[in-house]
Amino acid sequence: MSDKRSTGPSRRAVLATAAALPLIAATPAQAKAKGWSWKLLTDGADVWQRSYWKGAEQFDFRLGGGGSVPQMRHCPTGYRPLLSPTYEGEETDRVMQAVLWGLNVEAATNVLDRRWNVNQAGTRPGAYQRTVRVERTNSTTTDVWTIADRQWYAELVADFAGSDAVPQLTRYTRLSSGALEIRRVIRLPKVVNAGATVANVEFYLENWLPFLRSADAFTALALRLDANGDPSEWYRAGENIPYYPWTPTGGTSGYAMVYKEGAHRTTPNVAVVFSKNPGTKYATSAVFENVRNSMDWDTGIGILPGAHITGGEANSILDYTIRIVPNGGTSAGLVTNLDAQVAAIRPPALYGPAHPLSGELGTIAARLRGYLTSAEGTRTNHLAPLLT
Repeated sequence: MSDKRSTGPSRRAVLATAAALPLIAATPAQAKAKGWSWKLLTDGADVWQRSYWKGAEQFDFRLGGGGSVPQMRHCPTGYRPLLSPTYEGEETDRVMQAVLWGLNVEAATNVLDRRWNVNQAGTRPGAYQRTVRVERTNSTTTDVWTIADRQWYAELVADFAGSDAVPQLTRYTRLSSGALEIRRVIRLPKVVNAGATVANVEFYLENWLPFLRSADAFTALALRLDANGDPSEWYRAGENIPYYPWTPTGGTSGYAMVYKEGAHRTTPNVAVVFSKNPGTKYATSAVFENVRNSMDWDTGIGILPGAHITGGEANSILDYTIRIVPNGGTSAGLVTNLDAQVAAIRPPALYGPAHPLSGELGTIAARLRGYLTSAEGTRTNHLAPLLT
């Protein structure tokens, strides 16, 4: 196809019951604003983040390979899974994670998708990226530092030899509204193809959020709710969910929600909040766009906000934040909550390699750049041993 973006990261369309765990070692919950609270918990080798409504457990998220989220569950219904199941038992694709593409960089080796592509969690066969540290910075925030140094398709390693690894900070903040904020700060890499450094890479950072499509979970996607909390712009899974429309976020509601058609007021749904800001750039000639994409497959509905960067420069810093907002049913109060979160969320930003950074972002960027040649990290899907 002439427009390669029209195919999107479509490999997931063809790659097609967690038991209750005795979670232990909880950190103190944050203040119970409006009835919501959180705990960070460990169970053996695993780290979980669990929300509570008036003291009753509600939703939980397990941290996995590369700082991704391979499990999200609804606690009151037997810890029912809310993410699409794995394709072949791997936990590197149908997980909440960042996916970085070089859309205009194609290898000579013939595989299903030849473009430069690094996933936060790991590779198509299920090998993990490196997790360096999991830091419990305070009772509400957990930082996961990772280094992604493997191509999604192992067959392309030789084609892209010499390309930079992708260091990333994934910051999880457990908000008093019951939302889980995910902030990703990433150093954009040098990309090498067949021994030559590629100029003007068309980067696409996608927040890959693969929710479960089933009669017991989610069957539809709403891109806007009316004032009462009813879907006013919505699509049915398997029929008409938009497939990679590349919609600028400025004209959107700032959120998208998966739900069960006909039961959105009485059954759990999950909204994803993203900034409507078009994206701010500093000291770079790159074209920077904040976009919303979506797709569905046999067992999943994908909500996919992300940053599209044309002419991206190596050593630039990309800062992108989303919020996961799960709840037990829609209402006018939910709409008010979502609108407030859209207004409050951090806008995406791209900082060119020569732009001076100060304060906390300067510290983060220096650490990411320091990881560029580091051999640190553990390739694991179980992060509790790395928690400090």
